[in-house]
This record gives sequence, C-alpha cells and structure tokens, in this order.
Amino acid sequence: MDAIWQDLMTVGVPVAEKVARTIAVYAFLVVGLRLFGKRELGQLNPLDFIVLLLLSNTVQNAIIGNDNSLTGGLLGAAVLFVINDLLVRWSYRRPRVRRMIEGRAEVLIQDGRLLKHALERNFITREELVAAARKQGIDHLHTIESARLEVSGALSFTMREPSATEAFRDEVLTRLASIERRLGSAATALLLVAVAAHGLQAQARPSTDVWVVPMHQTGGEVHFGEPRNASKRTGYDNQPGFTPDGRAVLYTVIGDDGQADIWRYPLSGGRPRRITVTRESEYSATATPDGRGFSVIRVEADSTQRLWRFPLSGFGAPSLVLERIKPVGYHVWVGDHALVLFVLGRPATLQLADDRTGNAEVIVGDIGRALGKVPGRAAATFVQTVKDSGQWISELDVLTKSIRRIAQPPKGADFHAWTPQGTLLTGAGSVISAWADGRWQPIADFSRFGVRGISRMSVSPKGDWLAFVADDVP
Repeated sequence: MDAIWQDLMTVGVPVAEKVARTIAVYAFLVVGLRLFGKRELGQLNPLDFIVLLLLSNTVQNAIIGNDNSLTGGLLGAAVLFVINDLLVRWSYRRPRVRRMIEGRAEVLIQDGRLLKHALERNFITREELVAAARKQGIDHLHTIESARLEVSGALSFTMREPSATEAFRDEVLTRLASIERRLGSAATALLLVAVAAHGLQAQARPSTDVWVVPMHQTGGEVHFGEPRNASKRTGYDNQPGFTPDGRAVLYTVIGDDGQADIWRYPLSGGRPRRITVTRESEYSATATPDGRGFSVIRVEADSTQRLWRFPLSGFGAPSLVLERIKPVGYHVWVGDHALVLFVLGRPATLQLADDRTGNAEVIVGDIGRALGKVPGRAAATFVQTVKDSGQWISELDVLTKSIRRIAQPPKGADFHAWTPQGTLLTGAGSVISAWADGRWQPIADFSRFGVRGISRMSVSPKGDWLAFVADDVP
C-alpha cells in the first residue's frame, strides 16, 4: 500500500522542471497556432482535425517528462490553468497584445465579392466556404454581403441586404414568371431577360452611418429637430437601438479588420466608444425588458448565430438567452420573457420564443428583416410577403398568435418603427413618413442635411429621439 501511495504522490522530476516544461509547451503552442493559421482551430477539414489530435499526443511527453505520478499530472494541469488565466487577464485590457497573440480576423468576402487572395492566404477552398455557409442555412454565396475567418478559426457571414432596385426586380420577376406560365410567349421571356439585366446594374450597398434627431409628438403630429451624424465614418455603422434610459444609442460597427462590435453614442454629446470587446461578433443590440442589459445576435466560435445577453456596460460575462434557436437574424422583445425572432433559412421564418423554456414556435414564413415592438400591447410588427399583393407591414398578437395586415410600405421603405404614442413611422430616401388616416404622410425631409438612403430606424423609450441609418455622404 505504501508503494502504491508513493508511486501516486511522488513527483518523478523536480517541481521546477515540471513547471518549466509546462510553460515552454504552452508558449510553443500559442506561437505555433498563431504562425500556422486560424484554420487549424476551426478544423475546416479532416487533415486539420488530425493535426490537432496528434498534437495533443506529441506534446504530452514534453510536459510530463520522466514522470507518471498523479501529483505530477495535477501539477502540470494546474500550471496550465494558472498561466492561461494570467495571460487572458493581462491581454483583456490590452487590445494590441491580444491582437498579437490571436491575430486579426480575415475578410474573405467583401461587398459581395469573393477575395481570392484572402482564401489562398488562409488555404481555404471555395468548397470549404460553401460548406461553412450551408451550416448557417445559406445556400448560395451570392446572397452573402461579407464573410470572414474569425480569430477563433470559425467562419461568420453577413447576409447581403437587397437594394430597393433589387427588391423591385424580384417582385417584377415573380409576376412576369406567373405571366410566362400562363402565356408561354417569347415576348414574356424577353421581358424577363430585360428586367434581370437591369437588376445586374444595381450598385453595391454603400457604407452607412447612424443618425440621431430630436423629436416630439403632440397628439397625432410628430415633429423633428435638426439631425446629426452620430457615427460619421467610412464603413458599416448600423442597427441602432436605444439604452433603457434613452440617453444613448447602441449600434453595430464593423471595423477595418472585419470585427463587429457594439458601440455606444451618448445623446448629450461626446465621442462614441466601443463597449463589447470579444473574439466573437455582435449585432443588433436591443435593451432587455428588465433594463439591466442588452441582447445581441452573436456569431459564435463555430459560426452559429444565437441570441446572447450582455450587462448594460458591455463588460462582464455574457449569457446565452436561447440555446436551441439558431441561426437568429433579428429579434425584438415583446414581454418580460417573450421574443419575436427573424430566423434565417429558406425561407426565413417568424418565430415566437420564450427565454424561460428556450422553445420557439414558427408562426409564418417568407418574411422580411424588419421587426418592431407595438407600444402598450404584447404585439410585434414585421414585413410579410403576401402572394399577389406584395409586401405588408403586419402585426402579430403574441397572446392569440393572430396576424393582421396594417399597411403596405412606401416604395424603397424596408424598415419601420413605432413611437410610444402608437404612430407607425418608416423612411425611404431622405423622407420620414407616418401612417395616418389610412395612408402614408411625409412628415420630414432631411435631404438638405445630406441624408439619403434611410433604412433601419429606432425610437427612444420616451419618444424624444429618433435614430436611423443612412448612406455615407461622399
């Protein structure tokens, strides 16, 4: 018995040597994985998996040395935990150090264009890219606006947002296809070719800025002050949402390195600042009902898009909201625990979820990306494509799960928002319109401020600010 105990507890090499071996191997692996690429971590093919599998076996003896004791093994593991924790803590507040260790994300598709040199530099084939996209429910690369190889080795994708021209083209193509089935004429075929050719001339989506404008509502009339550009930079600044107190705007920024993070702009003035600093990408920041945090669509290490929650400051450990629901594209809270989701797929579906059970129910398919919370009621609005009549802003009653159509959006208006008083707003070009008396009424034109291409919109909790997205001014 003493011999067994001695074999278990007596370290076969000096403790200092054991610690030095562990630190040396850890440092070697950090440098090795940094030098030989992020795809080793992502395991894009069986060869990468084999390398990682054999790597753990290869360095095992280098850590253990001439020692099979239990104490020695536990000591090596403890050293690994400690050195990794120290390195993570040290690099957390030092972005330069973290980038030096982890590298940068690599953009593989930009503005819908496949960057062949980036694929070759990372030894990623087109087939591997297509396979990773299919895991996200994306069947074709031409529907992707951007793709990047994350520092974790995962591939993440941002869907291309169709322009108003393309949306109009798709609608016309659908109707012409119906005519062709009935007539079968050569003239109809020529029309289809002409419309498709016109669609190919559509310009790539320009970079965008987040704008804010003071507003107030008296009765049914909404009035605006002078808008100002909150982000004012070249690049993707989008998806605005207000903090629970309405004093700041949270929005998504994609940096030059392809990393998407949440930024905060104080309405009282001052410079925007980044509030999420993670390896993953975060999109669509939305205040949670309890007012203590915000939820985001997070692109995880394996490229899965799920709903996560952050503390309001952005710092601190995030928590997973819906474990089984993926890939989530957009979301809106309609109660303390109820959410309405836009879930990617062919077609995209509107789903009603509960964060307590983690379950979701598919309500309807073939929907657009715009979601809105109806004030004062457990209801949400969404854009629904209705056969033979086009797109409608429709309302989902969460309690009865019934759907009613409200209005067809104006041409070029893809998004909408509600004021706290219950007025439905939308925007197209440089004009904000309100739905009143059964029709859309223009209530503001911001063209003289250089605003154009208005898209996503959000109204502050008190109804005193409107945030919207517009194209960059050259």
